[in-house]
Amino acid sequence: MAFLDNSGDIILDAVLTETGRQRMAQGNFKITKFALGDDEINYALYNVGHPSGSGYRDLEILQTPIFEATTQVGLNSSLISLADNNLLYVPELILNEKLPTAVKRKNNTIYIPVNSQTKTLLDDDSLGWGTGYTVQAGQRAPGKMITIESCMNSTDIDMTRTNQNVYLTSKNMLDTAVSIIFNSNFIAYPLAAAANTTFANNSDGSWGGAQTATLQTLTNTSVADRQGFNSARGNMSRSGIFTRTGAEVATSTLVDSLGVVGSMTYLNIAVDPALTTTKDQTASTKWTKFGQTGIKVAGINTSYTFSIITLCLDLTANNSGAQLNIPITLIKRDT
Repeated sequence: MAFLDNSGDIILDAVLTETGRQRMAQGNFKITKFALGDDEINYALYNVGHPSGSGYRDLEILQTPIFEATTQVGLNSSLISLADNNLLYVPELILNEKLPTAVKRKNNTIYIPVNSQTKTLLDDDSLGWGTGYTVQAGQRAPGKMITIESCMNSTDIDMTRTNQNVYLTSKNMLDTAVSIIFNSNFIAYPLAAAANTTFANNSDGSWGGAQTATLQTLTNTSVADRQGFNSARGNMSRSGIFTRTGAEVATSTLVDSLGVVGSMTYLNIAVDPALTTTKDQTASTKWTKFGQTGIKVAGINTSYTFSIITLCLDLTANNSGAQLNIPITLIKRDT
């Protein structure tokens, strides 16, 4: 990563994306909106006890190098505008990897086998990772699914219904939907949980199960601002996972949030049918043009090789504006 030196004059470095350059060439380039972020800022550097006085508390932060402009879309810590200036906490979108139905990351990504032949190998206890680390493309249920929490990710806010109402519902911060931006060159459409899906734990704290776990095709797809990407809107359901009095099972075994969870959803994707061929069929050229072929994957028996395409899903919650980028990897068995 390259940086700009911000120790002197403030320099605005703007780099156009492919879409921006195309529109400029067509003569219709116009900036209609922008996003601000503070990915490079470490607020832990704020020193309230600086020996030189209060004017120097943020000195180290101000001297932090600024990221160079890039065409890579997406901010890890984008800034949002909120009408309520009295908010002490705002929700986050985080990946849940603790529910029995939640898929776990492997090698810092979520692997999505494009066919059952690949999934069977990856889920094999002796040849692959074992179950829990893959979700098959197009799978609706049952099985593991990408699971998302909209939550107050702070130990200051206990996991109670009262806190859910006070910090989320009453502040119009309870997310009921999530926007999903996806690469339409490889992903046919995303899938999400139905609006009536219930996420709740039992009186003893154990997982109560989702009443409706079947994922639905998101047909409300529209063209996103980024060339080659589409956007769809999925449902989020209010969470009923709370700390139970005298519970035998801790809430922390079900959710990744440190504080109360507001809403949750399941997600998956369906891929371009051309990508779903087995090892004995002719593979799509997309694997060689946009991915890697014939590679060995960490943790899998070295006798097998795979093709992979790395992508991401960009999520934005409707009420809180919270965002999450989920790295995913399409994977197909080659040998």
